[in-house]
Amino acid sequence: MHGFINPYPIEIPNFKPKLELAVLASGKGTNFERILIDIKNNKLDANINCLIVNNSHCGAIKIAEKYSVPFIVHKHQDYNNREEFDLAILNTIKEYNVEGIVMVGWMRIVTNILLREFKGRVVNLHPSLLPSFKGNNAILQTLRSKVTITGCTVHLVNQKIDSGKIIIQAALPVLADDDEFSLLSSIQYYEHKIISLGIALAAQEWRNN
Repeated sequence: MHGFINPYPIEIPNFKPKLELAVLASGKGTNFERILIDIKNNKLDANINCLIVNNSHCGAIKIAEKYSVPFIVHKHQDYNNREEFDLAILNTIKEYNVEGIVMVGWMRIVTNILLREFKGRVVNLHPSLLPSFKGNNAILQTLRSKVTITGCTVHLVNQKIDSGKIIIQAALPVLADDDEFSLLSSIQYYEHKIISLGIALAAQEWRNN
């Protein structure tokens, strides 16, 4: 597959002590599993202390069970507003001695309740070359726009949707016969390449501050 990653360090930075992370996910959890595989293969010095999902049928739960990661279900429908929802998540995260949060397929807008507590330590993976195609349905937006290059981005999270500091990106061509399924598959290939790198590069900054 012909793509380009920037920046591309030869090695993922090392951490002693290991990073202590929480993962937030809403979907199948393929990138969550990639992080766990990279940890198992000593590519990323980290522990995933807990997984938080907002959907009890989320595929990431099965992955958490497979790797013996504690998981907690917080259904956003059970809360009156986003702030109340994030407060419940924050209270849970505090129980697990977490220093950073990684969002992979987390389909909820984050409020200042989390961002104040974890300033500069909330990382998101998005399936486009930001700042293009922010928000939901990024792949469909890409196809409708007729652009010929797309990609994925690991970035820090702030209050504006998909607008935080870009940590690492991968670019790849949009093929003439691509549909949502094929383009998603191509993007996920590169998401798996950059997610642990992005976490480590972001953590390098917060550990040094």
